[in-house]
Amino acid sequence: MIEPIVHFSKRLRLIWALLLFHITLISAIKFGSLGDEPSERDNNYIKMSDKTLLWGPYRPNVYVGMRPRVPKGVMMGLSWFGANDYRQIREVRHQCVIEDDMGKFGWTEYDPRLGGKGVIEDKNLDLTMNIKLVKGGGGENWALQIHGVPKDPMAINTLMLYTGVEGKNDAMMLKTAKKSAEFVEGHDLELVGNCESLGGVFLMDVKESGKNINKHLVLPKLKDQRRDPSRTHHVSLVVPYENMWKAKDIFQVLLEENTRSLENITQLREIHPAEISQLVNPGMEGGNMHLVEKTFVGSFEISVIFNMMDTNDPIRVEDIDRRSEAVSKAIREKFAAKMQLSKPFNNGEYAEFGEEFLSQLMGGIGYFYGNQMVDRKANLDEPGVALKGKPEGPYSLFSCVPSRTFFPRGFYWDEGFQLIPVLNYDPDLALEILKSWFSLIDSDGWIAREQILGPEARSRVPKEYVVQNPNIANPPTMMMLFSEILDLANSQQGSGIGLSGAGFGAKQAALGKENPELEEIGANSVGADSQVSMGDVYLKDTELLGKYAREIYPKLQRHYEWFRRTQKAETDEIGKNCKHKEELYRWKGRSEDHCLPSGLDDYPRCPMDSPEMDVDLMSWMAVMARSISSIAKLLGRTEDFHKYTKQLNDICENIEDCFWSPQNESYADLTLDDDDEETFECRQGYVTLMPFVHRLIPASSSHLLKVIKDIRNPDKLWSPYGIRSLSKDDVDFHTGEDYWRGHIWININYLVLDALRYYGQHPDTSKEVKTLASEVYVELRKNIVQNVYNEYERTGNAWEQYNEKTGRGQRTRHFLGWTSLVVMMLKMPAEI
Repeated sequence: MIEPIVHFSKRLRLIWALLLFHITLISAIKFGSLGDEPSERDNNYIKMSDKTLLWGPYRPNVYVGMRPRVPKGVMMGLSWFGANDYRQIREVRHQCVIEDDMGKFGWTEYDPRLGGKGVIEDKNLDLTMNIKLVKGGGGENWALQIHGVPKDPMAINTLMLYTGVEGKNDAMMLKTAKKSAEFVEGHDLELVGNCESLGGVFLMDVKESGKNINKHLVLPKLKDQRRDPSRTHHVSLVVPYENMWKAKDIFQVLLEENTRSLENITQLREIHPAEISQLVNPGMEGGNMHLVEKTFVGSFEISVIFNMMDTNDPIRVEDIDRRSEAVSKAIREKFAAKMQLSKPFNNGEYAEFGEEFLSQLMGGIGYFYGNQMVDRKANLDEPGVALKGKPEGPYSLFSCVPSRTFFPRGFYWDEGFQLIPVLNYDPDLALEILKSWFSLIDSDGWIAREQILGPEARSRVPKEYVVQNPNIANPPTMMMLFSEILDLANSQQGSGIGLSGAGFGAKQAALGKENPELEEIGANSVGADSQVSMGDVYLKDTELLGKYAREIYPKLQRHYEWFRRTQKAETDEIGKNCKHKEELYRWKGRSEDHCLPSGLDDYPRCPMDSPEMDVDLMSWMAVMARSISSIAKLLGRTEDFHKYTKQLNDICENIEDCFWSPQNESYADLTLDDDDEETFECRQGYVTLMPFVHRLIPASSSHLLKVIKDIRNPDKLWSPYGIRSLSKDDVDFHTGEDYWRGHIWININYLVLDALRYYGQHPDTSKEVKTLASEVYVELRKNIVQNVYNEYERTGNAWEQYNEKTGRGQRTRHFLGWTSLVVMMLKMPAEI
């Protein structure tokens, strides 16, 4: 029996309440002598920036869906199916799932502040849908246009649009007159509603916008006149807000009601599938959720337009094409300016490829809200311990996702990599996402490695991974970003970041003056200087960046200390010769075959029954210490700066003194052998490269040359398509699950390229290291980019990993996540 997720009632009274629009402001903290109160213009920028990011396709788990970046807002989505036979009506498209076997889908042009263009290629239906998204009113209004073209001009396809309000005091009703309980007059309709979190009354129009395109199915005979597919059907329901996302399930419940009305299977065979799949009104006058169904023959076009009632820039259906072209132009120009591609990839085909990859990544940004399941009592040192969670929260998160089809939620260790391209395109957006993540740091300093917030997110996660434990860590990749943030800020400010200087308010005296091109697309620029638009301001303004740093600094301190406390290694049996015993670490929460906390899952590690110290975690701890010391220096926290710098130096000294294996000429983990003697567990690959990729090896060290030679050795790590995750000569190469045991991952390859560039240009490296690093860098960059590009051209997909023998993409498809780092490789210099 299907869970009763729909509750019917006679009517729902529409509650009107006009509230001021509320957006959370960054706390008002200044740099040193600049005072403690933010300027009015700085606050205005924050409000304007937040407004441009208010709405978006922030439901990455569905093919088409919109929601605002507030906990209880207005949800909208689309499902569709073929209505040519009964098999098709059972295969409703809604959530992005691998089983749908879609062709290419996603955003080909997209900017979260502006909108964009997308495509969905439904191979099974031979249907291509082109999508346009535009915004207005500075971001509070939007329009979504869907243009469908089936290969067969007589193909029958049904669209089911749904929308609803999530707040308990919110309401929505149909404004358009109805011809009957099921049909509206004509094919256009308007909904009116009230949403407290959005600030009041809104209008949502659903229009058939294509001129002479839309043809509706007219059947010669109907079993039930209420199920006429030539009409636009409307149904209003009362649905518990926590079930609003189950639109597909709700539709299937209503579809079952249709089939129950038939006396036998013979009657079903006599009825056209398009008739039996039409919505029938269950007898309601109003509700918090509305379903609109349309059935088309051949091509079709519909537009969904959302406008706040009290707005100065309403979107009209006739404006969509003009606004969309302005958005496309703005995105192309911004990408060209921000992501300046280097040879041999500085031409049109690679620019289009890079823009599409970045658009797909940002098109996967989601807003999540709800409880998470946490077990704070389990003892992870007990083998085979099962986690039993209790709900905590609710929490909210604004985040990228690794894959809309398989991992449509926030992952702690993925996010730092995913934000690198975002940071280079829209620094303010990246900082907003970072702030959202760090707001989740609890009183102990912990962040869950997977953010599974609310029932919609949990519906896509295997049960064994739902419960999180506050002793399990993950690589702190987001800490990597702070060095890059400061570098970008210094480069944009010219003279570097200081503790004094003009803030945004002084630099942009004409705040609020509109840039004509951006006015065309409904997004204001920030002042008279056309070079400073939404997305760039934090790195150009010492005051805003200072406030941001001061706000998150204590959270990062707490998070860093949590790592130091919970991941500290036992030094009774190993590490006795290490000079700095307080700076030795190991991953907690691993199993015999997996070390999920490391992020490298099945990568071969030390035997579980032996104590261990992990060189990759040592390296990540150094990254954290380096990042937090940089922020302390920026903020003038001299005592903190010296403390964290000492910890960084102590960790690096331990890595060089205790984790370098002279016998293997490689970095390695530490453990005990069968005679309880300290020994190295050297499994060459991504783990042993961590001191190198994080640039922790002294530039003058003799270890550098050996590491780079191993990278270039085809019998070890080198392949024609990228660096292998595990050495070819390892006994576990391509064994077992074979996840991180040989094949190529783009995130670590990006770090390898970055480190080669760093050491190849460092004044203290030897001539031999410089020469080899330069040669390997040039060849590796070309190999990776060309292969990922070729696979995208061949399959229409980015992939989770790439086969080290053939270069073919494999595992999860539509894995934009850190595979989108190829965009940064396009931008990297051609040679060093």
